[in-house]
Amino acid sequence: MSEENLTPWQKKNLEYQRRKAAENQEKSEEPKKRKFLKKKEETEADSPEVQEEIEQQESFVEAEAFEEAYSDDFVEDFEEQEPEPSFFEGSFEVFKKMWPVLLLAILLFLTSIYAVSPISKIGTFTVSGNKNESFESIVQASRLKPTDRIYGVLRNRRAIENSIVQEFPRVKSVNLQVSFPNNIEAKVTEFEKVAYVEQKGKNYQVLENGHILKDQEIAKDKVSNLPLLKNFSDDEVEKFITAFMKLKPEIRGLVTTVTKTPTKATNDFIALDMSDGNQVRVSLSQITEKMPYYPSIAKQLQAPQVIDMEAGIYAKPKEDYLADLKNPEGNKKSSENTTEITATQ
Repeated sequence: MSEENLTPWQKKNLEYQRRKAAENQEKSEEPKKRKFLKKKEETEADSPEVQEEIEQQESFVEAEAFEEAYSDDFVEDFEEQEPEPSFFEGSFEVFKKMWPVLLLAILLFLTSIYAVSPISKIGTFTVSGNKNESFESIVQASRLKPTDRIYGVLRNRRAIENSIVQEFPRVKSVNLQVSFPNNIEAKVTEFEKVAYVEQKGKNYQVLENGHILKDQEIAKDKVSNLPLLKNFSDDEVEKFITAFMKLKPEIRGLVTTVTKTPTKATNDFIALDMSDGNQVRVSLSQITEKMPYYPSIAKQLQAPQVIDMEAGIYAKPKEDYLADLKNPEGNKKSSENTTEITATQ
């Protein structure tokens, strides 16, 4: 290492070591010099070859003394030199502590750029799942405009979904999904049509929530595959559908026509004509309790029969049952054709 790069302290220490080495060298060379001088004096008369060998030995001794004097000082100076600190020393530890803050700052910066850029405006709007409501009407009900920002849609998503649901009786739910960078999809779920109702000679569709679609009359020849409720009021329709939808699909699929047949004892008594030829008479308020027994009852009968569930459960051929209805004084259960039913679900 050049002396110009040494610190002041190192320079002073180097001068001290040199003086010390010179003193030690003089002390160590005295005996050797005296020995070689004596030997030289003794061999002055010898041949030139001997003189040359003596001179070589003297040079070797001097070199060895010099090496002993300065080797320790060189090692000490090398050990005393401390490496200069690097500019990047400790940077990794600092980064480990600071990276969450840096990441947050980067995200905020990118979010700010996205929020003010044109790309944050609505790019595409699609609708799926709509069977009866048009794409244009759903977009209009959402009240969204192409200039609206995506973050505004996210902030008001629930309000937009409710706005569409309230606009259309057929729509059960709406789920707005936003995909980067500016795409919106409205996934629409509609109420299923589960029945028809006949009111004042006109037929209307009835949805699974009991709502009657009175804005669209259905022709009689189009009424098929679903139960037809005859002369039910709006409230009665809703009450029936609420109970009806709790039944198993295989039971609901058997009902063809539902007629109001009130009795003195039961004002909400109804008759359900089944596709297998049987007819079930039960209180509207007891549909969910008693109709689940029908499959086991039907297996015990030969159609067509009327299954009366007003008080207990019994079955009777339709002709006999209708005859009993025309003769109020008669006892329906006393007929020999009456079958007591033990039903299980």
